Amino acid sequence: MIDPQLQGITWIKEKEKNSGLETTRLTPETMSQAIKILERSVEQGKPVLIENLENAIDASIAPIYGRQIIKRGRTSIIKMGDKELTLDPKFNLYLHTKLSNPHYPPEI
Repeated sequence: MIDPQLQGITWIKEKEKNSGLETTRLTPETMSQAIKILERSVEQGKPVLIENLENAIDASIAPIYGRQIIKRGRTSIIKMGDKELTLDPKFNLYLHTKLSNPHYPPEI
């Protein structure tokens, strides 16, 4: 979501407040915490909002935003690093930036 006026982020937070929305940022200081939140939310089916993205997005979350899903029978799995996470169908990922003209790869 490209949201320079911060109206969309307010709407997402209001929409998902009853679903247990997790909010995080991808800064070098919070990267390990953000990865843990993503891993837990993928398996528990909770929505995640990654706010204030810059032009560069860390490659460690690429399997999630790139939808690199592996099917094993009826189970969907996302492989993040050396971990295999069972994808809950209720999981939603929201990416937010305040930049008015960001340059992201096509899969985003």
